[in-house]
Amino acid sequence: MFLIALRFIPTLRFEGQRIHEAQLEGGYYPGKSVVGKIRTLTPTTIPLVSNSLAKTQVLGLTIDLRRYRSGKRTSMRHEGLYSRDYIAFCGMFLTSTAFFWFLFMQIAKMKSLSSFSF
Repeated sequence: MFLIALRFIPTLRFEGQRIHEAQLEGGYYPGKSVVGKIRTLTPTTIPLVSNSLAKTQVLGLTIDLRRYRSGKRTSMRHEGLYSRDYIAFCGMFLTSTAFFWFLFMQIAKMKSLSSFSF
């Protein structure tokens, strides 16, 4: 979690700059004094916190969907083929053989019909 938080620091900084620049473009100018700098924090931090909460919600959903929190580990060993896999391979082979045989017969039939001349 700490590394994820570190990852968002540059993003938050750039977003804060964009929000501040957008407010300056909109005519918000609190002044250059210390009080003015403090006044700039509130309108900047509220949208920044709102955006970061939305991002953390999306990140939490992503973590849940990828099952990082499930605690169940996946196995690294290779699973072998079962008898149903061999049956499926044979079925696919027979289906593709029948398809190509049918296609060949149709082509041969077309060639034999085109050899007749009237």
